[in-house]
Amino acid sequence: MSARIALMVCLAVLCVACKTIKSVGANLDKSMVYQVEERDVFQPQTTPVRPETFNRRNIEVALTDGNILRGIAITKIAARANILYFCGNAEMAQATTLEMTKWAERYNVNAICVDYRGYGASSGSPAVKHLGSDALRVYDQTSEMRKGLPTIVIGYAIGSLPATFVAANRQCSGLVLIAPITSFEDQNMYPKDQTSRLVPLYHKPFSGRATMKPAFEIPAKIEPIYQISKVAAPLLVIHGEDDTEIPSVCGMKIYSLAKSKKTLLLLRGAGHGEISLLDGPSGEDMAKFMAENLPQAAPDEEKEH
Repeated sequence: MSARIALMVCLAVLCVACKTIKSVGANLDKSMVYQVEERDVFQPQTTPVRPETFNRRNIEVALTDGNILRGIAITKIAARANILYFCGNAEMAQATTLEMTKWAERYNVNAICVDYRGYGASSGSPAVKHLGSDALRVYDQTSEMRKGLPTIVIGYAIGSLPATFVAANRQCSGLVLIAPITSFEDQNMYPKDQTSRLVPLYHKPFSGRATMKPAFEIPAKIEPIYQISKVAAPLLVIHGEDDTEIPSVCGMKIYSLAKSKKTLLLLRGAGHGEISLLDGPSGEDMAKFMAENLPQAAPDEEKEH
């Protein structure tokens, strides 16, 4: 009996305490004024590259059939090399500007990215058959702005096709492939969860046994799986192990077929579009790759020393 009375007393005290706290809180809400500082309003995003250290300009590459490819060039004062970047399927040159300025600062390079046909401000329509020849045209037509400096070619996802084609057919100091494709007939390129949208509803029960076959024109031997063995420059392949769009087995295959000095980095837990050339293990490998394959200073600076 005494325990029951004690419990009832405790509950009563707790009830009174709660009411008191609620009453005090209500009064505080009425009298309390919170100061919102101006710094709480803004969330500025900055770049380490300043106008006095680099120049950003729009560029054009005229094609022989009358179309024009347009893109961005980041020119850094006293750059030691160039990066020629072929972007991924959902990217545009304009959208890569911030990333390229960070590359320019981090690695002391110029950076160039030109949109494919039908992308960004480029004219024409996208077509696999033009990727290789257009990439060579971009390389050749940007030679003057690259000023004879060493060039690292980078390709992301579908950009690995033009990047590898350039590295196989032109001189470069290194090739970096991020989540590279192999060939459009390689069934590893078509994970079931990605290709189910391509299969008609009435075929879905049987799509597990279907073979995916491209219905578009592909110039003979243009794809990375055929070109990579012709690349003489050092190679860095980076692929996320959790990439569900282009499985890491594709990057591993490209790496295995390469005959030049090569490095493979498989990132645990990284999916498609989650690889940075500035931070983490991939940033470290990129920095090492650049240090091993490029001069440490711009040519003029080396002469002064």
